[in-house]
Amino acid sequence: MKTLRRWLFLAVLLLTTGSTMAQLNIPGTSVSFKLDNDEWRYLRTFKTDDGANVYYYCYVGEVLLDDSGDTVLPFLRIYVKDGYGSDLYELVYDRYVDQPYQSLREWSKGEGLPARGGLGYEGIYTKPSDKRDYRFLMTYFKERRTAVEFRLETTRETYEEMEVKFKKILSSIK
Repeated sequence: MKTLRRWLFLAVLLLTTGSTMAQLNIPGTSVSFKLDNDEWRYLRTFKTDDGANVYYYCYVGEVLLDDSGDTVLPFLRIYVKDGYGSDLYELVYDRYVDQPYQSLREWSKGEGLPARGGLGYEGIYTKPSDKRDYRFLMTYFKERRTAVEFRLETTRETYEEMEVKFKKILSSIK
């Protein structure tokens, strides 16, 4: 059943890539969001060791450069965990352990959260492998036994350029 949902998600994605705005559903939920397909491209889906599916998209709307002239590819990552029996705070903590960050702001309604609620964070961290600073908007919500992390991220230097686009995507989550 999970494989069927994954293939249906990919089929819907491929069918909608020709339109300007794509309404996409998050597998295992009734939650949807919109991407401007002139600016975002689907990259890949993979399964994590804990059984979650992760869907990656990258921003291709315009070339973003950091202060040193390196190309930056902002991304959208959707982490979907079926059969999640714990509460959202445990998921937030588990994900924090995987990638520690400094929280700049937290919210529990609106701003990218479905009507039934969840948790949202704006944060920053430094990636040890490349010594770069990153900034992100991230929401967590749960529907039935499916938990979702929805994360939009770019370098701290290019965050201001992407913030309006990120917030537009978050505001489309229904």
